[in-house]
Amino acid sequence: MIPSESASALRQFLAGRGIDAKTAKLDQIVEAALDFYVAAPASDLALDGDADMLLFQFGVYDCGKGEHFEFDITRQFIIAGAEGDDAISQLHCTTYYEPTAVLRAIGRGNRWCASRADLPEFRRFVLATGAYVAVLPLPAKERLIEWEPV
Repeated sequence: MIPSESASALRQFLAGRGIDAKTAKLDQIVEAALDFYVAAPASDLALDGDADMLLFQFGVYDCGKGEHFEFDITRQFIIAGAEGDDAISQLHCTTYYEPTAVLRAIGRGNRWCASRADLPEFRRFVLATGAYVAVLPLPAKERLIEWEPV
């Protein structure tokens, strides 16, 4: 899979599990995003160790459209032969929630997963965070799966 096709590939991966990306529950999205990291290796990447990594991030943000609580698993790619920001692209799996007092109290956080060997520990971390536990039963405002150059 080439990075620019990663969003459609992830949607197909979800569909293969019987999951609709537009209505999926958070646990389905998280598990699929983490499993996709293993099941769908990316091609045309740089040879260094950080060319294909995962980033988990959460918190209350306002990016010009009003505040929301964001729960995000991002897969970051670094393309071989490219330089600087032109080399980096990201596949975002983001779920947005209303920013309640409980979610505001959780604050913001993030953690990187540098390799597939680190995935079991990364998965345990994500599933044990207060952010995951707090939003799991909540209805999502929006779900987004998109690829973009950085």
